[in-house]
Amino acid sequence: MNLSRRNFFKGAVLGTAGMGVASAALMAGCAPQSKAEADLAETGTGATESDYPIQVLGSMEEAAESFEGDVVVLGCGPGGIACATRLAEQGARVLIVEKTDVIGGTGLVASGNCYISLNSQFQLDQGHEADIAAFYKEWLEAVHYHCDHEVLSTYLRNCGQVVDWMLGQGFGYRLKETPPTNGLSGFAYRISQPAKGDGNREETYGNMVDKVIAAGGAFYPNCTGTELIVDEEGTVVGLRADRAGEAVDFMGKAVVIASGGYGANREMIEKYSVNPLLGRDPVLNNGEGAQMAWAAGAQKPWNLGILCVDTLYPVDADHVSYPGGVQALGNVMGDAGKARMHVNQLGRRFHSEDAFCWVPTYGGTNGAAYNEPWLFAIADQAAIDALQTEDESVNDAYLESMIGLGVLFKGDTPAELAEAAGWDPEVFAAEFDNYNTLCTNGEDPVLFKSAEYLVAYGDGPYYAVRLAPTPFGTCGDLCVTPKMEVRGTEPGSTVKGLYAVGTETVGTMHNGYYWALGQTVGWAHTSGYLAAEEIAASVLA
Repeated sequence: MNLSRRNFFKGAVLGTAGMGVASAALMAGCAPQSKAEADLAETGTGATESDYPIQVLGSMEEAAESFEGDVVVLGCGPGGIACATRLAEQGARVLIVEKTDVIGGTGLVASGNCYISLNSQFQLDQGHEADIAAFYKEWLEAVHYHCDHEVLSTYLRNCGQVVDWMLGQGFGYRLKETPPTNGLSGFAYRISQPAKGDGNREETYGNMVDKVIAAGGAFYPNCTGTELIVDEEGTVVGLRADRAGEAVDFMGKAVVIASGGYGANREMIEKYSVNPLLGRDPVLNNGEGAQMAWAAGAQKPWNLGILCVDTLYPVDADHVSYPGGVQALGNVMGDAGKARMHVNQLGRRFHSEDAFCWVPTYGGTNGAAYNEPWLFAIADQAAIDALQTEDESVNDAYLESMIGLGVLFKGDTPAELAEAAGWDPEVFAAEFDNYNTLCTNGEDPVLFKSAEYLVAYGDGPYYAVRLAPTPFGTCGDLCVTPKMEVRGTEPGSTVKGLYAVGTETVGTMHNGYYWALGQTVGWAHTSGYLAAEEIAASVLA
């Protein structure tokens, strides 16, 4: 399939061919961060809330162009596409407005191996039946009951049918064997997205946008939302966007925010996040959706600034990240990996590594909570040998290059490793010996690491991989009702005509941190579908 022609521009009024800067960054996914990209991350966008005032019909300056449909959807990621497609199936003319020229957003790069689904026919046909009530209670315990219980219940009761609906669109779910994760264990509760790189995500999302266009809608790339348009009663009836410096209006009976948070906006991260960590937001989400909604009267959630924090990628002292090779040493996987302990910037062990084993968000969140700029995974030569067996690119030259970049450190003894990493050799050597003693005894009486992961280190040389709490973006900037209506600042109120789906709203089901790796895509599909159902029933009927 030729995405650049068939899916990007079929029936679209705006846009030009070619990949822009933002889309190139998206397609690069986990590519090494260049100096230019690092500089961009350092400066941020500079956009603030005052840059997104609302526009009132009758008092607006005339736009260069104006387009009219039934519903306007801001963002062409998984949530926006699901919402637009479901609306199109019910006869609505949907205008999809997207800042890049890419269809799929973070859905193209997200892991999605913890895609939550309960009792889809896809699972039931394979003998995997879920206990929804039990899972609901387990989730509440995991977030200490501090979330929107109604929204969570709505999600869990509807996610299975949305999986079957997405299968009907061509989305190739699979049952991937992955290790157990607290709250997400078993195929009755967790499935996987199509594998990255096999083309299914791109093809399916492209076909879904084609369906929107065939129903009389359109896809408008390279248009960045700037203001919501409201009528005299304050109901949201449109969106103003910037297209190459020109104002373009998109009018409808409702607007859906599906713009993915503000993970690439340094000013907003520093203002709202408890831990101001600028991360690897792959599509440069700059927060315009949330800021426009706030200007129109949307409520800011209590946990505004919640981050999806990972620690999978090795980094240098400037937090520039590198893929491949030593990346695998960040995860505690396989027999050789069971020996790995984590230490902080002083060479001291500071958390139970098995909380990090299969869900890196746990380790990242813990590191961020303790204000650790980075942490280190310690490996012996056996772990390196196992990694080289799995990945032939991890040769001696590659490892030496990582050492030269300050990402990997090496020493023949624990004391020499400490000297290379800049720690006190006596402190780290004692920590290392103590850890091996715990492994020999098969018990960790202080941090309670599971005995199965307490495997003593073998012979040197020894290695330390520098990792960092690295957020992939913000996870909840808007509060919604179970119908995906955006909540207003007054108790019980909503912003009329405004809905929100996907990453912008997933924080409603979490507390102060994001606990489920890959779960957001399932929420995006489900929330998009539910928003479409509500709009069709109450706005377009």
